[in-house]
Amino acid sequence: MSDAYIRTGELRQGYTMMYHEIFDLYHPYIGDKATLYYLYLLRYRNHEAEKDSYGRSWKGRTSVVEKFQLSFSTLPIIDSILEAVGLISLEYKSVGRGKDKIIYVVHDPLDREKFRAREKKIGEKLREVSVRHPNIGKLLGKEIGIKLLT
Repeated sequence: MSDAYIRTGELRQGYTMMYHEIFDLYHPYIGDKATLYYLYLLRYRNHEAEKDSYGRSWKGRTSVVEKFQLSFSTLPIIDSILEAVGLISLEYKSVGRGKDKIIYVVHDPLDREKFRAREKKIGEKLREVSVRHPNIGKLLGKEIGIKLLT
């Protein structure tokens, strides 16, 4: 990873860098809603390497449903899309109330070269997701993702 250059002048804290690959490479496959959700999870990812929660996002389903026009029924499909392309992994933690808490492990996107090397496999994984979620078509990217279903 290269060092980020921030222009001189007033410097700010409290920002999240967004990788160009998200819109250049992933968005055409995963679509608007999965991209938005990923960026939201990235925003809340723990960046403190010395903590056990490093790389994990503490915001998730409830907060994203309240903030954006997403439904709870859509989120498992989006989770499957993001997992298929390698942007997240899900961990489950028992909270003793019958339902496990979902913890999002948020990964950096692949760089262009690695993405291109794995692009065929990404397409195959998204096709597998479409078998489990037949209504995935309205969520996938209109440039490439939706074409995987034909």
